[in-house]
Amino acid sequence: MIKGIVVGLSGASGLIYGLKFIEALCSLKKEGVVGEAYVVYTSGALNVAKYEVGGDLVELLSGYECLNGVYSDSDWSSPLASSSNTVEFTGVVAPCSMDVVANLANGIQHRLLERVMYNVVRTGRKLILVIRETPLTTIDLENMLKLSRMGVTIAPASPGFYLNPKTIDDLVNFMTWKILDLIGAEYKHPRWSSQNKNNRENK
Repeated sequence: MIKGIVVGLSGASGLIYGLKFIEALCSLKKEGVVGEAYVVYTSGALNVAKYEVGGDLVELLSGYECLNGVYSDSDWSSPLASSSNTVEFTGVVAPCSMDVVANLANGIQHRLLERVMYNVVRTGRKLILVIRETPLTTIDLENMLKLSRMGVTIAPASPGFYLNPKTIDDLVNFMTWKILDLIGAEYKHPRWSSQNKNNRENK
């Protein structure tokens, strides 16, 4: 069982990745695969939500009854600000902006999101950053290299096409499944096989 997961929602485009992952977490909680689940969002994520999902992010998150807590990036009263409360937690930032990457790579914790995710790293737990920016500068790459050397998993939002996706949801689901694999959650989903290749060749 995964004791706890903290999902970070940053101001990068691709908020749907984080929301789909939260949906999956809710299913896993019902099955007893995941214990506690929390969300920390930035002010940038609030703005992105208006354009990409057409709604108020806080209101959307309130609809996920499986969440044990939802915090803004300025809420330092959150118990997650202390590493003693996240010592066995896994962290996932989806989508992850280059701002968050730069802050984490250089130990800057001026917002709750970076503080929480840095706590995950400093306690030796798993942190996954689902980056969505492109193109990447040398500075971006160097920051990600620093984080990778610290044990952070860099998972670009690069959905595969071997499952013959038909909709945007198919592409988003692919990345959701990939993240679930990375956190070690048992979740049945389509995978690559020779059958995928044969299906394409027969069309």
